[in-house]
Amino acid sequence: MTGNLLIDSLISLGAIAFMVAVAWIVFRSPPAAVTRESASERLAFDEPDFRPQRWLIDREGRAAIAEGAGGDIALVSRLGLDLVTRRLPAVALRAKAEEDALVIRPNDPGSRTLVIAAEGAAEWARKLGPDEGT
Repeated sequence: MTGNLLIDSLISLGAIAFMVAVAWIVFRSPPAAVTRESASERLAFDEPDFRPQRWLIDREGRAAIAEGAGGDIALVSRLGLDLVTRRLPAVALRAKAEEDALVIRPNDPGSRTLVIAAEGAAEWARKLGPDEGT
């Protein structure tokens, strides 16, 4: 650096402003919505042997749930700028219908609750079984 505290501080602030501007340009767009096509593509990559038979897609594009041929369930949701998947047996989920949404709570304490607002949420809640309130 220059040895002058004022000039060095201005250079540092300029570098920080530059990094913030680059981050804003690169990451300003919101993540893409979860659609049937994007969820199918991600599931085909992450779980190539999973064959979805039925889907429930959130109308706001936050998450999706799919039932496989063997009875397994796959969850697809946004995390940051990407989609993440989780495949588990249906008994590993607690689900309930709230208004017009399916609220899914995996039994794994490290997993987050997913809310899928869509037509048919009550049917999925009945199929997956009652939530025990925890």
